[in-house]
Amino acid sequence: MALPEKIQQQRNELVQQVIKDIQSGKPFFWDSGYISKRPRNLLKSLQGKDQYYNGINNIRLILAAKHFGFEDSRWTTFKQAQELGAKIQKGAKGIHIEYWQYAKPIMEINPNTKKKEQVYVIDEETGKKVPAYVKLDYPIVKNYVVFNASQVEGIKKEIPLKIHHEDTIKSMEDMIQHSEAKIYYDQDSKNYYSPSNDEIHVVSKERFKTLNNFYATVAHEIAHSTGAKNRLNRKTLIENDGFGNTIYAKEELRAELTSMFLAQKYNINFDKNHYENHVAYLQSWIKALQDDPNELFRAASEAEKAMQYIETNMIGLKQEQTLSNNENKIDTNKLTIIKNFKPKQNGISTTQLYLKMAQNLLKEHDDIWQQDFNKKIVSELQNKGKNVFDIKQAIIKYSPVNMPTEELKNITKLSQNKSLSR
Repeated sequence: MALPEKIQQQRNELVQQVIKDIQSGKPFFWDSGYISKRPRNLLKSLQGKDQYYNGINNIRLILAAKHFGFEDSRWTTFKQAQELGAKIQKGAKGIHIEYWQYAKPIMEINPNTKKKEQVYVIDEETGKKVPAYVKLDYPIVKNYVVFNASQVEGIKKEIPLKIHHEDTIKSMEDMIQHSEAKIYYDQDSKNYYSPSNDEIHVVSKERFKTLNNFYATVAHEIAHSTGAKNRLNRKTLIENDGFGNTIYAKEELRAELTSMFLAQKYNINFDKNHYENHVAYLQSWIKALQDDPNELFRAASEAEKAMQYIETNMIGLKQEQTLSNNENKIDTNKLTIIKNFKPKQNGISTTQLYLKMAQNLLKEHDDIWQQDFNKKIVSELQNKGKNVFDIKQAIIKYSPVNMPTEELKNITKLSQNKSLSR
């Protein structure tokens, strides 16, 4: 589908800048320090949530941060800044990003007001009314302008995120351990993925100059493996017939962007060694982008899918196994909490009792709360006649994951008639 002229022009300008960076020896901001600053939304950040910019918007904003020297990773639209009571600095230059709309709200005429109004349906999981949407035959692309938080007056400076290297190592080791393509450490200098055998062959870990370089390299090869027919069935991998052709360059671009997105999220720094390992691909990337500027956008989109596949099926697999192994322990603690779920006992509200027991469980198994423990508690309490929606609302509201232990004493006591809701 043909893009609006303004959108296509913005894409062309971005691609020209990326090509310029590649030619100058700084492809995708390697060795710049900006790769680890994952762009996120300012408004959501101040609300205690994280909403990240993905795909091509991620690349746009990293590039802008590098060229304008922005240290803050947060971005906002003009309207969102107004909602915060903040003000965009006079003369500040915004960055264009894309928003793709794949569905539209369902509207109906209200017989009383004779006006079109949004149709709502009940969400089966939450029991809440949510807007109803219908899928569009063709997506609509919109253009938004965002400003860096350092261009906004009236907000607090960003608190630097703490990097826990042990978490990085754990995530990367989980990815390697659960790689669906078998990994062999049998190479002298070459690292590659074999589609025909579904195997990854790399140099042994101790021979890499840095641990970061090792993880980035293996992530790149695992990214290739996600394109196999039994996984994402990616055209650039399936139809690839060897080094040097156009489709090979496109597949390499996808694997490298996947590696970059993973490095960004899990705090892996790219260095000169990483650059040296990819020199052979740079000219082919330039040609692919010059032939079709939209190739960068397709590559970024498919790289996001590859990263999501890796996170779901490899990095996140160990956590799912842990939950399964702790099934009996969850049930034991669950039954203890259910048994004690009664109106006030010795002046302690039901919510305080619930949270106290949940907190004890969480000290042993931090990962249980959202994924399994909640569901079991909700199910049991619902069977005892408690309102499931009030239960879920209270669990979210009073979750120890989001509330420090010392704040438990300040919980408002609940009315017996309202179960777990305030």
